[in-house]
Amino acid sequence: MNKRPHLLLALSSHGFGHLSQAAPVVNQLRALMPELRITVRGLFPAEQIKLRVFEPDAIEPIADDFGMVMHHALRVDTEASLAAYLDAHQNWDKKVADLATHLKDIEVDLVLSDIPYLTLAAAHHAGIPGVALCSLNWADILEHYLDNREPSLIETIRSSYRSARYFLQPAPSMHMPGLTNALAIGPVCTPGTNKRATLAEKIRLPDNAYTVLVGMGGVPYPISLNTWPVQVDGTPIFYIVPDAMLVTQGAQSPHSPTQPHTNTVQTISIEQTGLSYSDLVATVDLIITKPGYGMFVEAAAAGVPVLYVERPGWPETPALTDWLQSVAHCAEIDAETLQQGLFTQQLTHLLTQGPYSPVPPSGNLQAAQLLQRILTQTDTN
Repeated sequence: MNKRPHLLLALSSHGFGHLSQAAPVVNQLRALMPELRITVRGLFPAEQIKLRVFEPDAIEPIADDFGMVMHHALRVDTEASLAAYLDAHQNWDKKVADLATHLKDIEVDLVLSDIPYLTLAAAHHAGIPGVALCSLNWADILEHYLDNREPSLIETIRSSYRSARYFLQPAPSMHMPGLTNALAIGPVCTPGTNKRATLAEKIRLPDNAYTVLVGMGGVPYPISLNTWPVQVDGTPIFYIVPDAMLVTQGAQSPHSPTQPHTNTVQTISIEQTGLSYSDLVATVDLIITKPGYGMFVEAAAAGVPVLYVERPGWPETPALTDWLQSVAHCAEIDAETLQQGLFTQQLTHLLTQGPYSPVPPSGNLQAAQLLQRILTQTDTN
């Protein structure tokens, strides 16, 4: 019996974006190669992985990297990050060798990394092809914050990325001048389906209401919605938010009568909608978020307007915002404006503009076909 080709997907545990970015490529590859065996290696709940990656054969709940240590979703803790990296690089050679042995033991044929560099270094050590896929890399991110400190640490990380056969850069990606194996591809995401009727029935939504999805990514960000706009030109707004962000005082239950109180912020939990996150993105009238690859690209794939809070200092931000401004209806506000709810003007403008032409995730198939060529040994690189 022929051995099934085995892909190991390694994921950073820095928020949810790396899982949502890599999953559509893996799912597309599974469609091209139904016999593919998939192992997902990442520190996420198994249920969350299975919502994104279709039928993984195995899950290894291990993080081969952590990204950056964050004060909250918009602020990096530079010194804590450096300390964590220095600790992670203790006994580096042994960690690489041990993981290489593991990859060989479970008969991995290809490592896809978004974007743990330890896994790529181990794959190279084991003689297993490796491919990185991400709109950023930790060498450039860390170098930006360290400001010329620890150059040998940065070079170890960067050389691990260069050991991959390709570093796939889905649009929009940050500039990565230190990589010699970079290959630009189109956007990657899992497009959602507009399920407005289903949502309206589930939460008893008035016919004339606006729905706004609020998501700041997988890193906690403290925020209160109590002062946010409750209507636009007389049309009520319903904010769909994570449980942790629900307004606990003065909020009207979505199962109460459909005429909202004029001065009450209407909030609904994401979980209560019963929809997948991708479908929610495609269903709502507008999204409030921070600059992040997954939310920006999924919103663009659905043609949904975006109001985003500035993310100063994060080196990926210019590439993300420049791209979104070129393809979408969007606007930027600062963190104080978000917290105080003083964005009625921007909200009104975007909701009045409405949808725009969707941007298809062409990178899904591009990346999957390249991975297929590597697994079938027809890649000429």
